Formats: sequence, structure tokens, C-alpha cells
Amino acid sequence: MNNRQLHIERLTNGFFTGNKQVVLQDNISASLQPGNLVCLLGPNGAGKSTLMRTLSGFQKILQGAVLFSGQNLDAMSLKQRSKEVAVVFTGQLNDPFLTAYEVVSMGRFPYASFYGRLKKQDLHFIDETLERLHVYHLRDKVFYQLSDGEKQKMLLARALVQDTPFLFLDEPVAFIDSPGKIEIMEWLAHFAHEQNKGVLITTHDIELALDYADQLWLLNRDKAFQKGVPEDLVLKGLINKYFDREEVVFDPQKGRFGTDHPKAQEVVYLKGDQLEIQWLCRALSRIGKKVKKVSLQENDIPFYFFTENHYTFSDQKGNELHFNTIGDVIAFNNGGVKAVGSESVSLNDK
Repeated sequence: MNNRQLHIERLTNGFFTGNKQVVLQDNISASLQPGNLVCLLGPNGAGKSTLMRTLSGFQKILQGAVLFSGQNLDAMSLKQRSKEVAVVFTGQLNDPFLTAYEVVSMGRFPYASFYGRLKKQDLHFIDETLERLHVYHLRDKVFYQLSDGEKQKMLLARALVQDTPFLFLDEPVAFIDSPGKIEIMEWLAHFAHEQNKGVLITTHDIELALDYADQLWLLNRDKAFQKGVPEDLVLKGLINKYFDREEVVFDPQKGRFGTDHPKAQEVVYLKGDQLEIQWLCRALSRIGKKVKKVSLQENDIPFYFFTENHYTFSDQKGNELHFNTIGDVIAFNNGGVKAVGSESVSLNDK
């Protein structure tokens, strides 16, 4: 398995509609090796799912080649492909009778007997995988009745029991709450790095991809295919180039998207690096302030700092206003009116 590699050579990404060929991107060349987590990113309609279906053999290759360990995808049988790559697409199973265990066990069918029977070691492997993903207690529940997050974990379990060197997952964290997204991404990173799987996922969550991916593949119908280490792509300005919109742009300093306010903003100065100051920075940015950090020695400008369980605003003359909460600070910045129920003490009125 260590010598296996997915290699894409000058691939044309697209599809047929009737006899007409629709091209989304030309000249895609990239490689995926076991031990790496790759996130495929692009705006809606860029062709992420189309590329995923093409790479897994469910859609005809327009031009170019896809090779699994040197073997051309077009020449591989379905059973051969099923031992190279496990695939989870966005469409959920809608069978109202299958249990979660039955859905997961489908992943072992490429290894079943002629009559479709699983061996004792197959059943043990399934149970072991369910326990590893902390979903063993759901094994006898009807799959259709599980939550979206639970379904996604079961489909991931099905892919894992297929025991292939490559895993393709289309939007594995869609419709899942934030803790659930982190949990799934942690698992995928673990399977890539510790279980030596080559994991390729599509996602709309660019910020999450930046946190976890070993490499990003960027798709855009109007731009050339790009690939590289996430941090390099950020520094080259490619995240901005591929995803910025008129007033929503990627901030390389913060590593996230935000609203670009074209008009001049009021500048608010903060001192300190405490967690409370970091969250005050987020809150002030959210209400349209331009936040700047200043050194502890700088005292000739008005600034906020945090000490003794409260926020303090100090003006150029050394006069101070104290606030118990970030809500009080926001209310003060929105016109000097204290928040309802505030116990803030004002030494000098604004």
C-alpha cells in the first residue's frame, strides 16, 4: 500500500449532456498519496463533485488520464476500483428499513464470498471500526432515522471498512454542527496520517480546510487549476483570487473571511494579549470598528485594556471608564449609552 498513488494527468473536468461535451476545467494534473489529506475547494458550480465522480470512475473521463498505482482507471473493473478507493457522495441513503450496521457492512462486500456472505474477521473489523468512531451504540438503529451527523459518521465507517488506500468524501461536514465538523475533520486527519490513507474531500468550509488539509486543490471555472500547501496558497493571494467577492474578502492576517468596509472606519486601539482582549477585538471588528493593537508603553492615544476582571478605556489624559462586559463596551461605542443592566462605573463621562 505504501507504493500506491493516485496520479491525474492533464485531465479535462466536465460531463456530457446528450452528445454535447461540457468542459469545466482543462489540464488538471495532481497526485494524491496515502498519508495525505487533500481538500478540494471551489465556488458553487466549479465542478468539485464532477471531478470527484470522474476520479472514482462513476463518470466518463473527457480527456487525460487517471491512474491508480500506474493502472489506468478506464481499464479497471468495478471490483478492482472498489479495492482502491472508497467513496461517499452527498446523496444520503433513503432506504427506510436498513439498519446502520447493514449500511456499514456494505463496505465489506468487495471481500465477501460468491454468495455475499461476510467472514468472521469481516464482522470483527466492522465492530472495531464502529467502536473507533464511537458509534457502536447506534449499530441497530434504522439508518434513515439517524441525525445528519450520525448518518455521516456511519457512511464514513462504511468507507473505512472497505479498507482501501484512498477515501473520497463529497462534503463530509455539510449540515453538521461546529463540534461535529471538528470531530470528523480530526478523524479524517487521523486516518490519513496514522492509518496511511490518501483522503480527498470536497468542502465549502474554506477556513476549516485551511486548518486541516495537507494540500489544497483549487477549482474555478474562470481560472486555472491550482494546488499546494494551504499556507503557500494564502501567501500567494490565491485564496483571495479564487474566493473573494465584492465586499466579502479573505483576511490573510486573521485566516478567515470578513466584510470589506470600503469607507473609512473609526479606529479603536487595544492593549494586551489576554483571551478577553482577543474576543473584544472580534466584537469591535464585528460592529465595524478598525482595531489596532498598541504596545504596553504607548500612552498618548485612547485605548482599551483588561485587568482585574473588567475592561478599561483610557483617554489621552489618563481618564478612565470601566466596563464589566464586552456588551457594555459595545453599547458605549454605539453612542455612549450603557447596556441595560450594566454596572459599569464611569469616572468621566464620554
